[in-house]
Amino acid sequence: MAKLLKRDGVKRISLGFFILSTILIGLCSNSMAASTTYEPALNKGTVVFKVDQYNEGKWEDTVDRELEPDDYFDGDSDEIGARSKITIKNLAEYKWDLYDALIFFFDVESFIDEDALNQTELFYLLSFLSKDYVDALYPEEHKVWEALTVQWDFETEEFDESPDEKNYILPIFQEPKYYRDLLDDYNKWALGLNTTMLLLGIEPFPILDGDDFLWLLITSGIFTIARPFNSYLTTLIDKLGSDDAEVKGNTLILERKGEEEYIVEVTFSDQGMQSSLVIKNDEGRVIYEIVQDNTDTIVLIVSGVIAASIAGIIIVIMRRRKKFKQ
Repeated sequence: MAKLLKRDGVKRISLGFFILSTILIGLCSNSMAASTTYEPALNKGTVVFKVDQYNEGKWEDTVDRELEPDDYFDGDSDEIGARSKITIKNLAEYKWDLYDALIFFFDVESFIDEDALNQTELFYLLSFLSKDYVDALYPEEHKVWEALTVQWDFETEEFDESPDEKNYILPIFQEPKYYRDLLDDYNKWALGLNTTMLLLGIEPFPILDGDDFLWLLITSGIFTIARPFNSYLTTLIDKLGSDDAEVKGNTLILERKGEEEYIVEVTFSDQGMQSSLVIKNDEGRVIYEIVQDNTDTIVLIVSGVIAASIAGIIIVIMRRRKKFKQ
């Protein structure tokens, strides 16, 4: 009996040690996860993007029969070879609230059909979109790094001297969880206003889930992330409760349903900007693709190498002439 009690005591000690170890490991893991520090990777400079592939027929059959790429990405983004450009001027810390997200992410102003309303109805509806009204109901602010940029829309010709957007904002939220907070607040705001929208005969604001919000971020043109990128993206889809997204390295992969099912792959550069966007059908065939265009950089490098080579040749010739004269 004593042996049995002793053996039972050893088992209890072992079990207790195992439970304690599991708790400590869990606490350490949570502590490590919670202590992740994000930082911006954007630097001053210019980035150029190019529409590399576009299959119009496959787009209509798979993605959307009514909307074309330029409805999502603006400019001439429905033309192969069209290029856009963005120049980053500076980066500073700011705070964003729901009102900022309504304007820049959710683009709620585009839902209002002004022609369908008289002046009284329009004034009444716009009051719900005013900064004072939104801030009073949803005062929570979120820390962001905000990059001030100038931006040129996709063009098939050479870029104009003047940009299309002189004060183009790229926000980088300092914590991925802030996206979840904004999504929740947006849905509450939309639900509270949709009854009024229906009474006025206007299409109500959509109620979004995490996957819808990810697609909205991707097509907004301002979705930029902080490093470490993989951790940022992984935390983001976890907080949004996304069922149709996954992360591989610096690439966000999202499954969507349009006319048929399709896949969106967005890769982020070493600065945290979207460096490529690929839309594929369920067979893996590319329907549409935007890539970072490094043509100008390559030309400058080649030109520099050629210039250096020519300079080297000239120096050698001059030295030989000098020796010959001596």
